[in-house]
Amino acid sequence: MQDIKKSISTILYERTTSPFYGTLIISWLVWNWKIIYLTFFISENKIVTSKIDYIVENYSDFHHLLTFPLISTIVLITLIPFVVNGAYWVSLSFANWRLTQKNFIEKKQLLTVEQSIELREQILKQEERFSKLVNDKNLEIEQLKEIINDYDSSKTQVADNSNEELEKLADRFKSNNSEMTTLNNIIRAIQSNFRQEDKDETRKILSLLESYLIIDKSDSPLYKFTTKGKRFLRYINE
Repeated sequence: MQDIKKSISTILYERTTSPFYGTLIISWLVWNWKIIYLTFFISENKIVTSKIDYIVENYSDFHHLLTFPLISTIVLITLIPFVVNGAYWVSLSFANWRLTQKNFIEKKQLLTVEQSIELREQILKQEERFSKLVNDKNLEIEQLKEIINDYDSSKTQVADNSNEELEKLADRFKSNNSEMTTLNNIIRAIQSNFRQEDKDETRKILSLLESYLIIDKSDSPLYKFTTKGKRFLRYINE
């Protein structure tokens, strides 16, 4: 029974909420309002026969019961969307016309003295705010320029110190024939991708070059010259 009730409720809900069935019910009630009026508001004492017999005898016309309500439903379903869309279009057109007229009148209307003063004050405030913003940005740019200049100066100073160290190291090797010979052997081995000789003097020079970041083998089994090492080679070859 519960399933039957739910099924009936679902069917009734679909019928009553459907545009077609809803319109058909309203059309039928309009065309057959006398049947409803007679059923609920007229007593049988005022009728010679029973209500059902009276309705069947006087209000059972096929066209009123089915044809006219069905035609009305089709006409209403077809016509109503056009009427609604037309009304919406008229409403939008009127709103647009009203806005156009409002803007036109406001453009022609002169400002009062109070409004002019208020507008002038707003403009001055905006100009002050813009000027302050520009000054703040200029100050920020100057500070950034100073930071960049300081960084470039320190970088140049570090580079100069580094070059000075490399030049002194190169002069040291040039003044010592034994170390210079070992250094030349190391340079040839690196440039030829050969392994270094397993000698104490060679290991000593290699350690010295590594401490100055002239050579490196962190990503390779063989030593390679760093960017600093290439500068060092120029001092050696001078």
